[in-house]
Amino acid sequence: MKKAYRLSTFFGGWAAFLFLSGCAHYHVEVGNNDEVDNPIPAYTGVQTEQAQQAAQKSVLNLQDVYALAVERTETMAITVENLEQAEAQQQQAFGAWLPQVYLNAGKNWTSGAFAESNVNNASPQNNTGAGDSIYLSGSETILSGLNQVAAVQGAQANIDAQRYGIRNTASQLLLNVAQAFYSVLEFQDALQTDQDSRDLTQKILDVQKSWVVMGRAQKSDMLTTTAQLAQLDATIQNDKTQLTQERETLAYLAGIKPDTVLQSTDENYSAPPFSLEDAEAKVDDRPDVRQAKANWDVAEAEVLQAHGEHLPSIIATGSYYLGADGTYYESEHEWNVGLEASLPLFEGGQVIAEEREADSKRNQAKLMWSQTQRSALEEIRQVYKGLSDSIQQATAYKAASDASQAAYDAVLHDYKLNLQTPLNVLQTLQSLATAKDDYVKTQYQTLYDQVWLGVATGDLPKVEAEKN
Repeated sequence: MKKAYRLSTFFGGWAAFLFLSGCAHYHVEVGNNDEVDNPIPAYTGVQTEQAQQAAQKSVLNLQDVYALAVERTETMAITVENLEQAEAQQQQAFGAWLPQVYLNAGKNWTSGAFAESNVNNASPQNNTGAGDSIYLSGSETILSGLNQVAAVQGAQANIDAQRYGIRNTASQLLLNVAQAFYSVLEFQDALQTDQDSRDLTQKILDVQKSWVVMGRAQKSDMLTTTAQLAQLDATIQNDKTQLTQERETLAYLAGIKPDTVLQSTDENYSAPPFSLEDAEAKVDDRPDVRQAKANWDVAEAEVLQAHGEHLPSIIATGSYYLGADGTYYESEHEWNVGLEASLPLFEGGQVIAEEREADSKRNQAKLMWSQTQRSALEEIRQVYKGLSDSIQQATAYKAASDASQAAYDAVLHDYKLNLQTPLNVLQTLQSLATAKDDYVKTQYQTLYDQVWLGVATGDLPKVEAEKN
């Protein structure tokens, strides 16, 4: 059965992926051979040239596959649009401070009796002689509770949240790619080991069949070898199935062909260069923790807005009247200005209810930040310890694999000299295959744990400059 990486013990699958914006000053497209435009590299560490070079390679390493995943999946582009929307909302918030100016035009028809009764009324409408009305109108919101202040404050916090969300998505994308990448390599090696075992088992079975005919071997030994061969066939089929599934997962993540050749270029692993305490100290800089804190700030802005509903609203208005033919009116009523103010006294308890809701959302956001921080801290501890354990296990299994290889070579040598039975060879071969499988699993688990620790501490993916 497929080995489940320790990732499954945490958050199951942080679900796929999200990112960026400004005043339509960049654009991200998805698809084969499309370029990854800025500011994606600032959050993923993947430059456009890297993705282009990876697409031309016949053998891909982990970084190549990650670069293609950044470019070719919709994940990053979707999250970029979240930031685009957040920055557009900030522009709207600033726009609320600016005056609103409109050009208005209208035409009215009245009966003759109504016109005579109002002949002495001085108004722009009467001066046109035909009930025409063309004028400029403007308004400036001087105070509207705390809506404008809260909107600007909340918009900036939302932008920060989306930026951290982009970074978090890039981290999870790298982690998912690494899991599938090392799973493919693991099942490739396991398949090769099992196929080699099957080839030798088949040769021994052929020899046993001839020996049974000559009376040199018992039929029960031949049947035992036949059973082992059938078991190897089943194991090989399972390896192929698991390998196909992992290749399909990687193909989905990175948009590569399932039969793409993969190769790990980093087979070395070592203990983390920092202590557990140092790793734990990085928790507040993790993108998911910072995103949760930014969401808390957004909720704080909503509370401010709700409280501001108790304050008065003050709006300055004005109009400048023009003639129907574009000439100015010559009366004293060419323009007018006004100041409107309102103070809420009673709104059926609606404002109080909005305050309760905003306070609850703020408390909820704070709790979610606390939960995210605690979960992140626990993840760092588990992964740090898991990497240390994996290194020790890999070292032990490597020694066991080397010892099993030496034992197998010795038994095979004696077998060729007719000093060992085929059954002894098969038993030693089975022990060697098990030792190799165990070592391969721990080896790739350790390589994966290194990546996971980097993601858990916020150190991966590596970027030149992270936006704050």
